[in-house]
Formats: sequence, structure tokens, C-alpha cells
Amino acid sequence: MTTNKNILILLFSLITYFTYGQTENEWQPDSLYKNRKVKKIFVYENSPKDLSEIIEFDKTGKRLRVEKYDASYDKRSRKSKRIAMISFYIYDAEVRLTEKVDSIIHFDNSYSINRTLYKYDSNKLSSEAYYKENYEQPDYVTSFTYSPFKSLTISTRDTIITYHKTKEYDMDFYVNRFYGYYLESKLKEKQITIDGVKRTYQYSDETDMQRFEDNKVIKNSFDENGKLLSSKIKSVFMNDRVSEYELKYDYHKNGLLKSIRGYVPRYYEYEYFE
Repeated sequence: MTTNKNILILLFSLITYFTYGQTENEWQPDSLYKNRKVKKIFVYENSPKDLSEIIEFDKTGKRLRVEKYDASYDKRSRKSKRIAMISFYIYDAEVRLTEKVDSIIHFDNSYSINRTLYKYDSNKLSSEAYYKENYEQPDYVTSFTYSPFKSLTISTRDTIITYHKTKEYDMDFYVNRFYGYYLESKLKEKQITIDGVKRTYQYSDETDMQRFEDNKVIKNSFDENGKLLSSKIKSVFMNDRVSEYELKYDYHKNGLLKSIRGYVPRYYEYEYFE
């Protein structure tokens, strides 16, 4: 299990906090999927019947395609589930991930295209840039440092940093801390008079930003073989809101993750190459 491979599978999994982030540890190293000849992973959220996503691999262990589905909360919404996003992964001649293309499917059947571009330095992943619907300016840029391995995600508006989050890891793979801040426009009220009637409306004042601090600490417990058994999580978000919970990890006999329980439960099923 090499560091470069671990980092790649981590990126496949954590399309960062601002979209479908893995701030906990929902995936295993890619070498395990490859060694078990995994063809597809079926992920269910909330219950074993609520399909959340399908991940497809080729025989060499490269991730090729991901389908993400709408959230559902009961039998009625489960029947109306539909694909919300399809992601495709593009590699260069050296089999390095260079681009991820997300097709976002909206409720009116329109769609938009988002992209993530990956850059390397001395064959190590150095950064990824996420572009929402255009190539003019990245919405988020994540940079990576090594020894120890860390990732830093930043978003800017003009010259102001509006999002600044750092992730630290156990064994260069499992997230053990996630911290930083973000800025949001303050919500304000204004009165106007229409046809002699005074009305009050709310608006976001982008010239007056409010800062929120987040800090999530994840205490991971492993067995003697490095298998993740549990994660105790304390999250302080929006400055002073506190949430504490514990995740328990259960595995199939072949060592692949079967379920994660303790917060929003997740369940895993697999299809294999012959």
C-alpha cells in the first residue's frame, strides 16, 4: 500500500467538504479493492434499501465512474429516487488521475458540468482545483503536503479567503482532524414602501461577512493489522455548537467494509470481477 495510491483513493472519496465530503472515514485504501477484484461498490445510506451511490472500477483498480442518488427518508421518497450526479475519471499515460468530470442532474432535467483538475510534483499529487460550471476561476483549491501528510482547502472571493480548512490523517489515509473557518454574508433586513405599504425583506450583505470556526477531532481505533474499528468524534462547528458521537465499523469476511453505524448509517455491498 503506497502513499501515492492512498492519496488517490482518498481524493476519489472525499470530493471535499463543500460537496460530498468525507470528513469521517467512509472508504478503504484502493489496494484492498484491487486485491479483492472489486468491480462495483454499492453504498446505501440510512437503511440497507436506500441506495446512495454506485462506484465502478476497472480490473486494474482504477475508479472509472460514480453514480450518486438523491437522498430518501421513507418508502415514498425511496420510490422516487433518481440519479443526482454522474462522475467520470480521466487518467494520463502514466495512469495518474488528471480530471474528474461531474454531470449534475437537476430536478427540471437540466444539467451542469463541474470539473476537478489534479496536478503533480515529482509524481506526487500536489493540488486539486474544483471548478463549478466554468473554467475561469476555481471555486476551491486543495493543496497537499507530506511528512506528515496534510491537505488544505481554500476558497477565495476577490482577495478575501472565504473558506480555509485543513485535514490531518492517520497512516496518511484516515482523517483524524478537520479544522478551519469560513465566511458567510450576514443576513440583514430592510424596509421598503410599495403602494404606501411598508414591507420588510431579508437580504445577504456580501460587504459584511461573518466568520465561523469549525474543529472536528476524530479519535480512530485500529486493530493489530491496521483495520479501523471505531471513531470517536467531537465536532465544534459554527463557533460554539458541539456534537459528539461514535462510529463503529463492521467488515465482511474478506476484509471489505460492510457497514458504518453510529450517526448516519452506511451499508456496503460489492460486485467482483471473475
